[in-house]
Amino acid sequence: MNNITIVPMAAEHISTIAQIEKACFSTPWSEKALREELDVPAAHFVTALVDGTIAGYMGMQLAGDVGYVCNVAVSPDYRRCGVASALVAAQIEYAKAAGLNEISLEVRSSNTAARALYEKLGFIWLGTRPRFYRNPEENAEIYSFYLDSPELLP
Repeated sequence: MNNITIVPMAAEHISTIAQIEKACFSTPWSEKALREELDVPAAHFVTALVDGTIAGYMGMQLAGDVGYVCNVAVSPDYRRCGVASALVAAQIEYAKAAGLNEISLEVRSSNTAARALYEKLGFIWLGTRPRFYRNPEENAEIYSFYLDSPELLP
């Protein structure tokens, strides 16, 4: 298995992360939008490196005691290698250290691989947000991970 390292997202990661965004999403974040997150105190973005190569990233914005996941994106070349699991685990550890009580996210209803991953990691399905996504229009499934409930932790 490749060596996965999770590091804070840095300016030198932005160009590659923007390319991963384009490969993963129909409405990708721009380099400018990603770069702006570096200066947001309430944002916590991390990059996954596999043997030193940028393989993916995950962004979370903090509001009170909740971390809201903006995006999780893994390069198609590194899918099913544990990169997404490592990113989510790192953000859970960060959330614990930051004193958060919950991590919340939406995921396309059709993204069964991501939904299975979140459920495996202990996220709880809370419901459906109709027509949340565009291009194409699709419902979102809402998930939360509760850090203040030890019985729910993976």
